[in-house]
Amino acid sequence: MSPKYIDIHAHLNDKQFDADRDEVLKQTNNNYVWVINIGTDSKTSQYVCEMSVKNKNCFATVGIHPTDNTEEKFDLEFYYKIATTYPKIVAIGECGLDYFRINAGDSGEKHRQKELFESHIDFAAQLKKPLMIHCREAYSDLLDILTVKKREYGDLLQGNIHCFLGDVEMAKKYLNLDFSISFTGIISWARDYDETVKYVPIDKMMAETDAPYLAPIPHRGKRCEPIFISDIVKKIALIRNENENTITKKLVQNARNFFDI
Repeated sequence: MSPKYIDIHAHLNDKQFDADRDEVLKQTNNNYVWVINIGTDSKTSQYVCEMSVKNKNCFATVGIHPTDNTEEKFDLEFYYKIATTYPKIVAIGECGLDYFRINAGDSGEKHRQKELFESHIDFAAQLKKPLMIHCREAYSDLLDILTVKKREYGDLLQGNIHCFLGDVEMAKKYLNLDFSISFTGIISWARDYDETVKYVPIDKMMAETDAPYLAPIPHRGKRCEPIFISDIVKKIALIRNENENTITKKLVQNARNFFDI
């Protein structure tokens, strides 16, 4: 059955779903929602790959989040093995830069994150897979790295900037590199990003829940779930003053094309 929605970024492996994960998955299936579950280290990457085998509407990404496991190095042999074992891996990541809790003078931690991110970029280009990119308070450094790597890899380097919270000018810079941008439930309560949502071409946009985090209105304060993706898509259509059904279909097609699913 074709999906009505595709939640391109969720964490159904999270412990918040331990008590009722099967029920949540059942609801996603009943509501025709496909879900891309995100690996954030070797353990979660393995887990979401196994979820993709057991659940027809689930897909997976594999990689290391910049701050979730600061001790883990990028094990090329491990990631190559799972990337060539599980056919429903659709992207490499969640990878990127996160300076939110870094002290201003901590150049060592920034260097570690940059090296780790570059390892993901090289690996993704090798496999011809897009990147699922995390960026928090590091847009300029991230852009610098991607600009250099884009010159090296050209069209082999593709990616999505997950949970985008930049302004229009920053969005332009990523769009100029031919990257896509996805929005979460944050846009349902914060007006700061309305102009960005209006500006990003619909062909370069996708939607995500980041479940179990960032539940959109009217679910704010609750555990976020993939079926809430409909509220995010509805808000995108409202902000852009466009037909909701048209936006819904377009975002699904974008995700299917981008992740080849």
